Amino acid sequence: MNLNLTARHIDITPHLRAHINTRFKKLAKFNRHIVEGEIVLFKDRASDIAEGRIHLNHTVITAKGRGTDLYFAVNDLAEKLLHQLQRYEGKLRDRKRLGRNR
Repeated sequence: MNLNLTARHIDITPHLRAHINTRFKKLAKFNRHIVEGEIVLFKDRASDIAEGRIHLNHTVITAKGRGTDLYFAVNDLAEKLLHQLQRYEGKLRDRKRLGRNR
């Protein structure tokens, strides 16, 4: 998976980059559908925000994670994207099963 990482008005430390890579390794099992991913990190007035977009073969999944720290925001984003990918995979499996039973 090709992952593009962008930060607005903040610096990405090597430790933060490593944390993002370890959190998004869970998405590797969905690698056959994922074409590329984009993550944008920025600070809001009250919280840090991580926005993510994953391009699949025929759809795009987006999510936004918030936290008091960039690490918490990345964790929230990774959990939301993983949940949406699992739902997408489940829908594909159900469609295949439904097609066989007809």
